[in-house]
Amino acid sequence: MNVLQLGPSDWSVNYAIPKDVKWEYNAYPRLIKEEKPHRYTVVIITGATQLSDEDWAKLQWLSDPYTVLYVPEAKEQISLAGQTYLRLQLAKPINEEPQALINTLPSKYYFGQSGMRISPQSLMLNDRYVQEMQFHDEGHLILNVDTKEEWRSLGNYRPSLYVDPNRVIKFWLEHQNTDDLHLRLRAFYSPLGGDGDPAKSFILDMNTSDEQDLPLEPLEVGRLTNVQLGARGQGVLILGNLHLRWSRRGVGHYIVGGDRLVDPQTREEVGVYFNPGDLKPPLNVYFSGARELEGFEAYPLFRSVHAPSLLFTDPRLEVGQFYTGAKISELIKEKIMTHLKELGFTKDQLVMNGISMGTYPALKYGAELSAHAIIVSKPITNLGYVALRGRLHRPDEFDTIFDIDSQLTKKLSIADLNMIDQTFWEDFTECDLTNTKLFIAYMKDDDYDNLAYHDLSNNRAVKKARQFIYKGFPGRHNDDPEVVSWFVSRLKELMQNDFGRKG
Repeated sequence: MNVLQLGPSDWSVNYAIPKDVKWEYNAYPRLIKEEKPHRYTVVIITGATQLSDEDWAKLQWLSDPYTVLYVPEAKEQISLAGQTYLRLQLAKPINEEPQALINTLPSKYYFGQSGMRISPQSLMLNDRYVQEMQFHDEGHLILNVDTKEEWRSLGNYRPSLYVDPNRVIKFWLEHQNTDDLHLRLRAFYSPLGGDGDPAKSFILDMNTSDEQDLPLEPLEVGRLTNVQLGARGQGVLILGNLHLRWSRRGVGHYIVGGDRLVDPQTREEVGVYFNPGDLKPPLNVYFSGARELEGFEAYPLFRSVHAPSLLFTDPRLEVGQFYTGAKISELIKEKIMTHLKELGFTKDQLVMNGISMGTYPALKYGAELSAHAIIVSKPITNLGYVALRGRLHRPDEFDTIFDIDSQLTKKLSIADLNMIDQTFWEDFTECDLTNTKLFIAYMKDDDYDNLAYHDLSNNRAVKKARQFIYKGFPGRHNDDPEVVSWFVSRLKELMQNDFGRKG
């Protein structure tokens, strides 16, 4: 990682620098002209600098938001352009000793993101304390539990889980239960290839509202952990996915600055990341598509636009849940409106974007909020219909759609599945799109939802839209990457034509 320090004295002279950290003291602007701009993982400002206003402006695009740190007194020692840089980068003051800060840089500001979900099907149950059990779907297990007011093991997750070198991992458990039932995880750890010591374990409270770090300090070698689910009390437990993720030790979720929106009743969540960009319109909202690994999509694309952006990701069930659910929907729309208000923007300065699974929320919430524009590629709008045609058009390929639909209706009958889609279109038709531009790229032989474009083009609200531009590509859902290129081109055209953003 590249750390840039700006200030009157070089910290690397007086403090020990971890071997994976390349410390660059006052090395910006760089004297050597490089083909590819030199980027900084972290920028630390410790006092006055000689940077010009232009230097500060360029530095914003050589470092990411939330990765700029400064000594509190340094804020008054730099120019107004430097203070603007701190504001645009959502910089954080340093409130700890320099050596303590330096030591934690590799475990907080590393490159990349990682997370995985473990289905309750992977839990080997202890029948002694589980009186009844039933799978609602592959992602939800219903248990009737009685431990006689003692902490007891309900079972162990399989297989062993890998702990990356130089990473701290954290856990989050989706569950619903009565107040008389408390849950915890017990994590046993061992070196690779070893049997482990039962005494070497940590207890993690799963009833708190925060993810729980496994308090293992980073090492040069990987380790394994085995996870046991424990309970105390009695009642009905609805057990969802167990999430295992890299921790950033308080500076973000998934990526630096990332956050979560959590349904307090189900503990289900969506991830969200706000990038302030240059604080000028529009606000681009993007919904990640289906993902087995957890994290955000399209960060480089929306960072390159320079406008503020809001990224969402859905880590529920096997690959996501199309951002559905009453509470989750409420939280998403509240988040969008909060950032619009903070930026001083109107709905006419809101652009909703999505590809594949991300098209459903982009269309739904974009219509409900009367956004300036909605740009989608490979739209999926008929979640019930996708399930109905799965057996013939996509056998054994996307069975998770039945789990998704089971969250939206009590039964998976043909009538109930049709009702899911009918409800979507009734709500969509009532939206006001008279000031909204729609850009739709679809696959002509889509094996998921081949009705989405047809239904959109014939919808009463869409016919009243300010603009409706579309293009069909031959093939099935994932046959032609050009459909994504078309999405990117429309986004850049809109930025230039409607908001004066060139490049």
